[in-house]
Amino acid sequence: MSTQQIPVVVIGAGPVGLAAAAHLVEQDLEPLVLEAGPSAGTAVREWSHVRLFSPWGEVTDPAAEKLLAPTGWAEPDAAAYPSGGDWAEQYLQPLAEALGDRVRFGATVTGVARAGRDRVVDTDREAQPYVVHVRYADGREERVTARAVVDASGTWAIPGPAGGSGLPALGEQAAADRITYRVP
Repeated sequence: MSTQQIPVVVIGAGPVGLAAAAHLVEQDLEPLVLEAGPSAGTAVREWSHVRLFSPWGEVTDPAAEKLLAPTGWAEPDAAAYPSGGDWAEQYLQPLAEALGDRVRFGATVTGVARAGRDRVVDTDREAQPYVVHVRYADGREERVTARAVVDASGTWAIPGPAGGSGLPALGEQAAADRITYRVP
């Protein structure tokens, strides 16, 4: 199988993952979006009541708009400020629907590796396709071969630490019971 036939796996069907998929389609590359949640923008829907700080014109992607245009999608007023719920329902979900079978919901990525390579065998590693281990909500498991992997899973479920260099701030772990990383 040539690498042209192998999809690019995108982890996450939020705004970044779906935009990445739209750009892949625009470049004649086949995306496969794997979303752990039940719908597009699952994390965004958790703060659906919050109004975005940016207007519609800044939170839609041009490649995504091109993909949506033939579906009859009604482009929102570019100057209006959507809520997270508006964004998910009026843009992210229609975009996932436009991508069709290229998006799988209830699909949690549990591992990514290079085909046939491990900690011992690593010769020619960069020339091998990726293998993505997926666990579905119904308990099924699958291994998907991918030419590349884009991690757009975000940080909503696992927020980044408050400190620099990707490490927790000094004292952050001791105060963890008093720290929240969520939108109020």
